[in-house]
Amino acid sequence: MMRKPSPLRRGDVIGIIAPAGAVDEASLSIGICMLEDAGFRVRLGSAALKKSGYLAGTDRERLTDLHTMFRDPEIKAILAARGGYGCGRLLSMVDPDIIRAHPKIFVGYSDITYLLNDLVQRASLVTFHGPVVDGFHRRPEAAASLLAMLTGERVRWHEAAQEVVQPGTAEGLLVGGCLSVVVSTLGTPYAIETRDRLLFLEDVNEKPYRIDRMLTQLRHAGMLDGLAGVIFGEMVGCTAAEDERVTVRDVIADAFAHAPYPVAFGLPSGHGSGLLTLALGVRARLAGERLTLLESPLSE
Repeated sequence: MMRKPSPLRRGDVIGIIAPAGAVDEASLSIGICMLEDAGFRVRLGSAALKKSGYLAGTDRERLTDLHTMFRDPEIKAILAARGGYGCGRLLSMVDPDIIRAHPKIFVGYSDITYLLNDLVQRASLVTFHGPVVDGFHRRPEAAASLLAMLTGERVRWHEAAQEVVQPGTAEGLLVGGCLSVVVSTLGTPYAIETRDRLLFLEDVNEKPYRIDRMLTQLRHAGMLDGLAGVIFGEMVGCTAAEDERVTVRDVIADAFAHAPYPVAFGLPSGHGSGLLTLALGVRARLAGERLTLLESPLSE
């Protein structure tokens, strides 16, 4: 059974960690101010502003922040400061027993996809594919939508992609995130379980042939067999060179031309507008272009 975190309340403490790339302090400060203006208190992880090359501190420092925030009873939600690169280095060290014992809201996207799905699979925790704090000022509507979901103020669970690639209706547990991260878990103990699940995939600034290559790798690994359905994000910046008459939409349509399950394209979560926060680890229904959560991602 999945563990659902408690909803946020105004005045609660939100922890911010940087489990991946080094963080720009100015951008993070703006995001923190936005959270405080919304009525929350903020606690910054001890490694959030550290730098170790391209990482936000050493692996041990970033892992310690993650475990510490989950253990701290005062922290009600944990938000990633940014994505970048680095979460995959932590997977073998994450202690799922700590997360299972202290279920709480965990939010991020892009490289945070590693942790979002690992916590779904090994800790049975519902997680949230949503905006990171250092990007709040660039996406104020996405930040507001995130907080509305986490506080339970948003009670409508229907969202729509831009178009249908393969028609149909299916239900399953929602998983996924950044396509390139999902592909990088193949052949490891942390590969995402996709059978009978709704798989959400999105990415940014990848050429159509690279999307083709990654989908081909997923297909060869059997990850596209037995799916309930697939929902793609906006795939912002995934455009071909001027002399190549192919779009990322063409690549996706070709890859799933004979899929026996529904496929939709253009859900605005993650890179791009990032307007929607998706709850991973909850049951959902994909009917044409419409995605509906069949249960609340938060505990009563």
